[in-house]
Amino acid sequence: MPMNIYTFNNNRNSSEDHIKTLKDIASEHHYNIHIFKYTNKDELVFDLSSHPERADIIFLRISKSKDDEITGLEAAKSLRKLCCHALLIFISANKQLAANTFPTFPFYFFYLKYLTLEQFEPVYLKALSLAERRRNNLFQCGSGADEHYIPLNDIYYFEIFQRITTVYHSNTSFSFYMSMSRLEKELTPKGFLRIHRSFLINMRHIDQITDRTVRLTNGFTLPIGTTYLSQVRKMLSQLKIYTL
Repeated sequence: MPMNIYTFNNNRNSSEDHIKTLKDIASEHHYNIHIFKYTNKDELVFDLSSHPERADIIFLRISKSKDDEITGLEAAKSLRKLCCHALLIFISANKQLAANTFPTFPFYFFYLKYLTLEQFEPVYLKALSLAERRRNNLFQCGSGADEHYIPLNDIYYFEIFQRITTVYHSNTSFSFYMSMSRLEKELTPKGFLRIHRSFLINMRHIDQITDRTVRLTNGFTLPIGTTYLSQVRKMLSQLKIYTL
């Protein structure tokens, strides 16, 4: 799953150089990224407002305008209010603005005057590494405007019916098209268990196992299919939560 990097820079010329640097470093170190560039801060906020979880890293070039507004910083504050947890990296020619970024919990602040590739690259690589670990703890489903990124820990279980898969998470649900075999292949290494031809559960949310059912921490009880009974018992006995 590629990581999504967003950039805001109202200087178009320097923006192109910056984008090339981001791509070159990521490619050299085998990171798969998508870059979305913006020169208008309001467009950046608008595009992320419906799905703030899409962003993994956001670079913001900030400066103080004539009316004392810090261009780019207000966008960062707005995104944090939208529960965007992306790593924020600020770049500015004014080092005095560093303190203004603190309320947004920035990952890093670069002072443009002394910024070199040798200084930039290790910080960027650290951000990519952290973002990749975060991304691996998300489940992506849907597409386009209906795309969702759901933390794995928030997912209780998946149900498939007539080729439509529904994910149940955080007291809500979302339906999308994906085969159970593909889902099982992707999520079994991440702590999910097939218990029925229609159900794949998150083992983190198992509350109790009986002879033929699994009760989850959200109170839902799901059946264990006869075909899967042996492998379910084997797997869950290792967790010491199987009871007759």
